[in-house]
Amino acid sequence: MSPSTTLRPIRFDGDRRHALALATGEGASPEAFASDVARALDEAERDGALLAYGLVARAHVDAVERLGFSCLGAAPALVRPLRISALASRLGVSAALSGALPGPALVAPFGGKRSPAVREITAPEPRVTRLWDRYSIDIGFAAERNARWVDARVFERLSDRGYRVLVFEDGERYVIRAMCIYRVDGAHGWVAELLHDRTVPAMRAASHLLGLALRDMSARGVAAVSAWSLPHSGSSPMYMRHAFLPAARAAVPGDLVFYVRAIDPRVDGVATERHRWFLSGLDLEDV
Repeated sequence: MSPSTTLRPIRFDGDRRHALALATGEGASPEAFASDVARALDEAERDGALLAYGLVARAHVDAVERLGFSCLGAAPALVRPLRISALASRLGVSAALSGALPGPALVAPFGGKRSPAVREITAPEPRVTRLWDRYSIDIGFAAERNARWVDARVFERLSDRGYRVLVFEDGERYVIRAMCIYRVDGAHGWVAELLHDRTVPAMRAASHLLGLALRDMSARGVAAVSAWSLPHSGSSPMYMRHAFLPAARAAVPGDLVFYVRAIDPRVDGVATERHRWFLSGLDLEDV
């Protein structure tokens, strides 16, 4: 694969295939990016890849469209202000005025008392695969978020990225019912993943974990928290409950746009339907 792409496992209606995932291309010239992607597409087709997809910097939109990619819209970015100044900025208050506003936390509705079923994990966890299998039961297309995939993006980066991983366990069966992955970068927080069983108690558990994460980030001085979630995703109600709002385009890192191109004829047309996809912050190749 080229520097701008990688081949990764993908879920397609319960089947497991491989897909060509594009990096954002930030920092690369449009010509170099297009050349890398074109070569990788040829290799992926020979290797039997299902499709190609990625969250691409707006500077490379023309390049990927010339290669036959279809646009599925902007990255599904959400934001949750945690300080009055961040909320004022979100509402269009001038930078000078919002900077003069006091900065107390916007605390509600943060998770309540921590449940004894909550645990923080700091090492690779094979039970994540089973959690993903249960969460993804009705997902059309998504990168396969098994334990190996999460290990590579989270646990191998704990020291340099500062990720925290909270899980909600079923004590009797020792299974993970929900998981929230997040990190803090200065005054900004980032919820990279929120997964759960497709049951009402597990959705409440996911909401509890998200609330605990927000409380932790608020205590660490974070002004606003970002996350990615498509409106039809199973985790979307939890983000709504905790007052996440659609992010303004200027607030989306790299101003990213979602593009897809079918390689296998079976998914031609189907893969370009946005409602069939699941995306989160962990989908960025070069996050």
